[in-house]
Amino acid sequence: MASFAPIKAKMVAEGIAPSAISAFESTFESLVSGNTGLISESTITPVPELLSSTSIKTKPDASLLKQTVVLKLNGGLGTGMGLDKAK
Repeated sequence: MASFAPIKAKMVAEGIAPSAISAFESTFESLVSGNTGLISESTITPVPELLSSTSIKTKPDASLLKQTVVLKLNGGLGTGMGLDKAK
């Protein structure tokens, strides 16, 4: 497996922030391990029903942001990613 050490040494020498080095290392390790990052369509299912945001009756709570996940699917219909219909 490829070593991240020489890459990290160059990044440190260039003054790259430790948080950026750590993020890059995570991506590097994922790449060299063979992880494709792809989610097989056979493992996902459509959401049966979505609530309208106007139907949610609650007060804003900024502490919930720590538990929030945003999943962005950028691009066209998804056919370039192997999907057989729109995302």
